[in-house]
Amino acid sequence: MGGRSATATTATTSRQASRIYNADDSSSSQTNDNDNDNDNDTDTDKMLMFESAGWKNIADNLSSFPLFTIATAENNFVAYSISVGDDKTFNIPFFYCDVTEALVELEKAQVNNKDYRLIPFPLNEAFKMWCDDKAVIVPSKASILEAGAPAGTNQIGQRVPMWACMEISEEQEGGLPPKLPIFMGLEDANAAVLEAVAGDKTKFDDLEVVCLSLDGAIEQLVTVPEETPSFHFVPPSKSIKYIEENIEAP
Repeated sequence: MGGRSATATTATTSRQASRIYNADDSSSSQTNDNDNDNDNDTDTDKMLMFESAGWKNIADNLSSFPLFTIATAENNFVAYSISVGDDKTFNIPFFYCDVTEALVELEKAQVNNKDYRLIPFPLNEAFKMWCDDKAVIVPSKASILEAGAPAGTNQIGQRVPMWACMEISEEQEGGLPPKLPIFMGLEDANAAVLEAVAGDKTKFDDLEVVCLSLDGAIEQLVTVPEETPSFHFVPPSKSIKYIEENIEAP
């Protein structure tokens, strides 16, 4: 999509919907009424998944997975003006996957309002807003490059890369089947693989860490759970460290 820009403005938690462009989009295209009808049908189908048993099975895990957003002193989201094409502009919050990048954006925003602050926000709620085109989930710059994006790619609007090794799993209590850990950080995924092989570099090199997308993994878990490994979504270790050091427990 062309003509994108982002500027910070204060907004409440109520949002207008916008069309979040796909990471794969390399050019803009005209749409007709039939295209819009198809988009609306797709959006409706996507929102229906939140009523499914599959979503309920993973919502608890996602609720403990923090993203980060900039908020006012009253806990209202700071929204950003997103221009899509030549004539569409929407005000929506950004949820950052990388806490370091979120802190950089906070510093910029505080030039206009020193009371702005960074707050964690659960992935399950952010993902619902993203699916309803009421928010942007911003992957880290490093992650999209590691996933194969060209240097200089704007991460706003890109799909969120996730990382997993299909040969390692987490044992569950109560006789439940093991879960496949899926990481938002490639460094964390590699560390988990190295731990699984007890630091043996030879075995480590034989195991492959593959790239998945956040939305693809969630939608597959929700829509075809019987054909999908049970995932455990693991937040970046630096996100957990930031919360432990800077956010007071309720």
